[in-house]
Amino acid sequence: MIFTDSLDSDESLYDISLTCDVADNLEEGHRGLDRGTLHQTLPESLWGRHERRSPASQYKPSRDFQRYKPSLKNLMPVRKNNINKEQMPLDKVGFFSYITFSWVGRYMKQAYRYGLQPEDVPLCSTKDGCDHCAQRIEFMWNEEVLREGIKGASLQRVAWRFTRTRVLTGIFLYFLSLVFGFLGPVYMMAQLLRFSQDQEAPWWHGALWASGIAISEMIRVLLFGASWGISYRTGIRLKSAVTTMLFKKVMRLSSLGDTSIGEVINLFANDSQRIYDVCSLGPLLFGGPFVAVIATLYVVYLLGPHAIIGMLVFLLYYPVQYGVSFLTGYCRRKTIIVTDQRVTLMKELLTCVKLIKMYAWEKPFSKTITDIRKRERFLLEMTAYVQSVSVALTPVVPILAAIVTFLVHTSLGYDLSPAEAFAVIAVMIARVRPSLNGAREALKTWDEASVVWPRIEKVLGMEEMKSSVQKPLDRSVAVAVSEATFAWHYAPPPKDKKQKRKRKDRNVKNESNIQELPLLFQLSYLTNIDLIIPKGHLVAVCGAVGAGKSSLLSAILGHMKIEKGRVSIDGSFAYVSQQAWIMNSSLRDNILFGEAFDPKRYYDVISACALSQDLDALPAGDETEIGERGINLSGGQRQRVAMARALYADRDIYLLDDPLSAVDGHVGQHIFEQCIRGALKAKTIVFVTHQLQYLSQCDEVVFMDEGKVLDQGSHVDLMNRNGRYTTLIHTFLSQKGDDNVEDEEEEDPHLVNRRIKPSSPIQSSPSTSIATSLAIESSASKKTANFAFQQQIPVAMNGRLTEAEKMEKGSIPWSTYHIYIKSAGGYILSLLVLLTFILNIFSTALSSWWLAHWFNVGSANTTRTVGNETEYYMSVTAHPDVQFYQIIYGAFILVILLTSLLRSFSFMKTSLRASSALHDKLFVKIFACPMRFFDSTPVGRIINIFSRDLDETDSRIPSSTDTLIQYVLVIIMSIFFVVLAVPWFLVALVVLSFIFALYSRVFRRGLRDLTRLEHVSRSPIYSHVDASINGLSTVHAFGKQRQFISKYMILQDENSSAYFLLNCSHRWLSVRLDFVTVCGMAVTAGLIVALRGTIPVASAGLALAYANQLSGIMQYIVRLACETESRFTSVQRMHTYLMTLESEDPAIVKDRRPPQDWPTKGSIQFSNVKMRYRHHLPLVLDGVSFDIEPQAKIGIVGRTGSGKSSLGVSLFRLVELTSGVIKIDGINISEIGLEDLRSKLSIIPQDPVLFIGTVRYNLDPFQKYTDEAIWEAIERTNMKDKIKALPDKLDSPVIENGENFSVGERQLLCMARALLRHSKILLLDEATAAIDTQTDALVQRTLREAFKDCTILTIAHRLNTVIQCDKILVLHDGKVMEYDKPSVLMAKSDSIFAGMMSVAEVSDDCLLEL
Repeated sequence: MIFTDSLDSDESLYDISLTCDVADNLEEGHRGLDRGTLHQTLPESLWGRHERRSPASQYKPSRDFQRYKPSLKNLMPVRKNNINKEQMPLDKVGFFSYITFSWVGRYMKQAYRYGLQPEDVPLCSTKDGCDHCAQRIEFMWNEEVLREGIKGASLQRVAWRFTRTRVLTGIFLYFLSLVFGFLGPVYMMAQLLRFSQDQEAPWWHGALWASGIAISEMIRVLLFGASWGISYRTGIRLKSAVTTMLFKKVMRLSSLGDTSIGEVINLFANDSQRIYDVCSLGPLLFGGPFVAVIATLYVVYLLGPHAIIGMLVFLLYYPVQYGVSFLTGYCRRKTIIVTDQRVTLMKELLTCVKLIKMYAWEKPFSKTITDIRKRERFLLEMTAYVQSVSVALTPVVPILAAIVTFLVHTSLGYDLSPAEAFAVIAVMIARVRPSLNGAREALKTWDEASVVWPRIEKVLGMEEMKSSVQKPLDRSVAVAVSEATFAWHYAPPPKDKKQKRKRKDRNVKNESNIQELPLLFQLSYLTNIDLIIPKGHLVAVCGAVGAGKSSLLSAILGHMKIEKGRVSIDGSFAYVSQQAWIMNSSLRDNILFGEAFDPKRYYDVISACALSQDLDALPAGDETEIGERGINLSGGQRQRVAMARALYADRDIYLLDDPLSAVDGHVGQHIFEQCIRGALKAKTIVFVTHQLQYLSQCDEVVFMDEGKVLDQGSHVDLMNRNGRYTTLIHTFLSQKGDDNVEDEEEEDPHLVNRRIKPSSPIQSSPSTSIATSLAIESSASKKTANFAFQQQIPVAMNGRLTEAEKMEKGSIPWSTYHIYIKSAGGYILSLLVLLTFILNIFSTALSSWWLAHWFNVGSANTTRTVGNETEYYMSVTAHPDVQFYQIIYGAFILVILLTSLLRSFSFMKTSLRASSALHDKLFVKIFACPMRFFDSTPVGRIINIFSRDLDETDSRIPSSTDTLIQYVLVIIMSIFFVVLAVPWFLVALVVLSFIFALYSRVFRRGLRDLTRLEHVSRSPIYSHVDASINGLSTVHAFGKQRQFISKYMILQDENSSAYFLLNCSHRWLSVRLDFVTVCGMAVTAGLIVALRGTIPVASAGLALAYANQLSGIMQYIVRLACETESRFTSVQRMHTYLMTLESEDPAIVKDRRPPQDWPTKGSIQFSNVKMRYRHHLPLVLDGVSFDIEPQAKIGIVGRTGSGKSSLGVSLFRLVELTSGVIKIDGINISEIGLEDLRSKLSIIPQDPVLFIGTVRYNLDPFQKYTDEAIWEAIERTNMKDKIKALPDKLDSPVIENGENFSVGERQLLCMARALLRHSKILLLDEATAAIDTQTDALVQRTLREAFKDCTILTIAHRLNTVIQCDKILVLHDGKVMEYDKPSVLMAKSDSIFAGMMSVAEVSDDCLLEL
């Protein structure tokens, strides 16, 4: 595929073949789904039917007419159709079933009788599926890039080529339907009215004209439905094609550059819907001008050339409409930018919600979101007000044109007959008005889509990663890097000085940090890298924070751009990232990662990665679901699962990025010995680490600094050179408390060996055995089993963590409409808005009634000469009060315009008020939820509410509700006029109403189920896109792009199937209800024929005009009512969350607020603390009691799952205690507000959290501190040189997840944030795991100095981090095993801590032995 920035000139394009295939490891091909993929991560029923589905054929471009042969088979009147419940039968139905949508009937019946479940919705045709459609559009995109270059390529042109045959066919059928629609009112209705006037005409003439009206209208209905069916299918194909091509592109990127994940999700959520809309509604744009031209020609033909004056209203309308369109597009572009910012920030807050809660930042961040939402609402209001002009004018323009035409006609002295007048009225209200409404909606979709194409083109134009395809000449070499310089694929920093000054303005509002997502830059190049890694060698890479160690692995993987030099690779990769990436699936699926299950190999991997005890601990073993981002696993467990994934993959080259940083020393020793040096002993391993005790056991060591390889060789050679590497090792050893390291190195090695030997064997010490068992042994204790989780996220016994999204059943309850009305301003305001609708529709209808009244009362007898005879006739111009009738009729122009504008403006204002109120309430409610809600709810599901559902309430519900209310009133007035003229129509109305109600009842049930199924099927798409982007490096390294693309196509096809059937159900109802209304029109015409002479001609004309209008509106109103109800499922989902979500305890308890300076001492007391995460789960803290003195430094150790992190959870009250008391400075923390508690504590988490914005924003998000204080905090964390080297210093951008900083640098920035906060109590949760030993020493010293008057709780796996603490707390199975000074514990022979230290020192001593 051609998607790279390098294709700027035509010269560079000739070597690229025109093919839709790409490298095998990137393209899923045309053979259907990849059979060895991630199918186990999908529901079995869902995967099964996709596997049974016939594969898509390979797309072969052809200009032969034979390509249309399958589609032309639908022209056969009737076709035999072998029913396949799993496949949509659209490709196999006959002509009559196709144009009447009869094939949808069985799904509507099933929905009515039993309801619809996901497996009941048939899969879309393979011609409409992602696989085939993506192949087509990729081929066309390639051709476009070849012709125009990547910068000049237009996705809009490609989309036109992709859809043009179907679009032109749809437009042709639409035009035909308009022509047949004109036959009734233009010709046959006029003839019927003339027949009604002529008492001598034979009755069968009238019957002929009445039948002609019904037949022409029936043909119009069928043609109109067929054009819609084609448009729906075209829209599904283009949406599937573009989104799949976009996802494939994303899977080929090394990073998103300056595009955030939120923006990309918005492309799949909202922008893809705009693409569908422009296909389905776009053809209607051409109907407006077409109908206006025909109507103008007809009126001129009927009334004379002067009628063109009245038709000028159309000419004035179109410039206004296009002006409105231009302004709407402008406002829409501005709105999308702000919406992207809101969705991006929402995703970021949901990802970092735990830190936000622990820092008590809910209110400040809520204010940030609220401020963005205010700007978004302002732009939405501007867009709505501009559109209100169009919404107000479009329905009334035909009526105004008729009024002006008739006034000009009569003012010039020309006579006007009822047949002429009501033929024109019928054309205007029954044909021109619907066409103009359709054109207005179509123009709106064109405007919205015009914003989408450049946004997608931006992603398609990003430079892709290029993996090395060269192999080293020396076949004994696995990786060879020769004089290479690497850079990240980042855009240059912003050049806009105005924006730069804006960022530097200290008075700028908080939200300015996220107003414009920062463009990226990267100063840290890898320069002049020369590296040879032989096959089968274990090569360690070490260096300071930010030295370029992780970048080196990225460069080898091909994620960095090669500026110069060459990289050669011989072998396949397995990769373990520094921050382990975990899928939202079972633990087994995470380890298998798409590979076939081999029991022996699998359990060997489990043992080597020390996961045996964890499997015993999980409720459903390895079938237990792991939450998004591994939320229910500890950091160590996540790393071990990632290691197990790599080990099971059985690749040639293993790239391990500090995999032991998150595990304790015992487990780390086990993994190093059993996994890295054991199971992988024959593999090539590049081992990035800060665990320097393992360097002596590696074949080679690479020492890096500032993006360069400073030294390379064996550990012994590097130590003998006495360079910076030697200094690094000495620093590390000095931290172990060995004050005589240098002297010992000078001693006889044999003496050193003799001194070390007693503690070398792990089995020699009883305490060591206990410590080792804490880390490695499997326990059969059922009680211990459930302590494996970092936070004990509640998991059902079947292993499910994520709760299935509830799909509501039945009608939308009144409570949903009630909350919407209350959010809009209440019932009184809503009634006032409804009154504006009534005034508007009543004034429009009254103008037609006044015209009829004018004909009936305001006509006078006059004479005219026909040949040699004089005849009498009724003339409206001969009446003496003709000016009175004209003035009143003309006044309706002003009344209609004013009421239309008032209606539109007031409704838009109140509806946006409702959506904003719902958003604000829901946002506050969700962020007040306890952590277990976020642990069990996928981010994609919440994002779905704040993106797609909010878009429904912002844009689509107001639009559909406005149209619904308008047309309900129009129908009431239409029926009133028909009954007023022909009272016998009431009899037919009862029968027709019964049929309407029957169809509506069946349809409503089906529509509700299909709408909910479509909504539920969207969330997994967003979650999959989010997870795939976050795990790009892992997916690339393992070559799993094809599997992830296959999974995406399954999820997208499921959504497309539900959405396509949902839209086809609309047409199924429309055709049937239109047939019913055609019967109603035929009845009206028949009664006029039968009652000729008893009904005034003007009244008959009025009845026919409005009966003709009913044929288009009646079905539309029923369908629109059901559609509006289905759209209110978005409001229902919001309402359900508002009503059902539980909240944490209050942020502030007014009568129990602690003193302002609390805590002054920092003493902490745990008294018999017991805690479980839910009532049915075991205790994770079981009777924990200990006292921490003021300003004490406490080290907390224990195996994974022993309860270390649970202490922090209880201290911050993320989970309330089952029993017991925790006191800080004598105050029971359960009695005070959460904000009062959490705002006084600080935490530096194991996984560093940085927000999108600037360095300043991340350290001081709410601008409480001076620049001097910020710089001091940065200097204390050893990051001053790094930040000063950035172009904008403190105002330098930080991208999503802080990806432009290394993990160690992110941890240091988080530490600087805590230093600024300077709380009296600080919790360090493996805060220095990703930091090198030298920096760690500096940071530890800084912490001791900066927080010398504070209480510090340190959870650590590096025992040297806690050895200098005042006391050590050893936990096991949620109980306190030891709590005393380190020296006291070390002096005890049976001490668990002493045994842990002994195990840890074994590998450290190995450094000295060499």
